[in-house]
Amino acid sequence: MPKEPVSSILRVLQILECFMDSETEWTLKALVERLGLPTTTVFRQVSTLTAQHYLVQDPVRKSYHIGPRFMMLSSSILEQSSLRQTARPELERLSCAVQETINLSLLLEHEIFYLDKVETHRSIVCNTKVGSRVPAYATSSGKILLAEQSESYMDEFCSWMQQNAKSFTPNTIVDPAQLRSETAQARLHGVAVDQGEIEAGLICIGAPVYDMNRRAVAAVSISGPDYRMRSDWDHMVQEVRIAAKSISSLLGYAVV
Repeated sequence: MPKEPVSSILRVLQILECFMDSETEWTLKALVERLGLPTTTVFRQVSTLTAQHYLVQDPVRKSYHIGPRFMMLSSSILEQSSLRQTARPELERLSCAVQETINLSLLLEHEIFYLDKVETHRSIVCNTKVGSRVPAYATSSGKILLAEQSESYMDEFCSWMQQNAKSFTPNTIVDPAQLRSETAQARLHGVAVDQGEIEAGLICIGAPVYDMNRRAVAAVSISGPDYRMRSDWDHMVQEVRIAAKSISSLLGYAVV
């Protein structure tokens, strides 16, 4: 296959991945600076994506944001996720059991990707959104999945963290040494905790989900306000472990 078409596809993917970050709108100049590509190259790709309705340009600000065709594609992919479909009944059971918000998450490089969510009907809820991403070091799901990674993975993650970690609340862990300590504890106890590190006053407990090859492929977490979570802590820990174990069994994981 010719090199140029492959390079063109990679550039399109790089552009689209920018819109997966916390920044939902990008100007042409910002994209050029972020990607380090020539302005003409980025403009050509963005123009094509806009023409096909994967991106939409604001007529006033001239910035770009996700278009309807990209949202339709994303929605279709999420709906067809076998992991999401397999886990959904157990996520709903867990939500009923603890009366709090439940998330199913994946580890993607340095971030947690929210694959599914079951909302609670109680007051004060978790503000996570399906399809959104947050830094792994600030979440219970991120910590428990990092606890399952190799030393080389953790070395790379901590090196990245040293340069890029930022605080979301006064409790956010930004020190790689402290993160290593927390992931060691998470590995020992089988659960990890977010003590209001991504959102003040919100506590999360996460447990790992394993597949038939004994790999940690996802995490289940319970999120709720500090006072509710602490009042029934042992129950929360027990239930998130049960849910993670049940989903793992459905994926073919067997305890030996």
